[in-house]
Amino acid sequence: MASTRKRNLTQFLILIVAVVVVVAGSIAFQKWWNNRPGPEPATVTIKANGQDISPYMVCEPGLECPEGEVPSVTVGPDDTLKIEVPKEIYDHDWSVLKIYDDPAFNDQSFFKGHEAKDVEIKGSADAEPRPRLVVVEVSTVLIGHDAKGVETPYTVVWSVHTS
Repeated sequence: MASTRKRNLTQFLILIVAVVVVVAGSIAFQKWWNNRPGPEPATVTIKANGQDISPYMVCEPGLECPEGEVPSVTVGPDDTLKIEVPKEIYDHDWSVLKIYDDPAFNDQSFFKGHEAKDVEIKGSADAEPRPRLVVVEVSTVLIGHDAKGVETPYTVVWSVHTS
């Protein structure tokens, strides 16, 4: 009877240790999962009519911002430009600036986190004389790492020229 009792106690202790190990492992994994670094702002791309677009500008506050290349996407006056943004952008505030060949029709739209994952923009405005879409810019603030490895906010702009 003593050996049965000792065996039951041993099994119970092994079970307790196993539960503690599983709980500790789960907590450690969850902490790692929540704190893992996201992509650096310069590597986040958007899609414009299916074409990957890299950032035009990545600016740390207070520093000079080098400008990049502005890719061109063909959008006719009766076509639509579809901009798709990844989770790194749509999970917080972001905006779209639409620039037409007549500045009176320029417009900017603001989106809150998870409000929109994509936006469709007509190749020309509805009102006469139907100004053509020239440039679309998507902008947001992302967290990245500076030269010293310290987390810092970056203003990031993706620009698309339409032709």
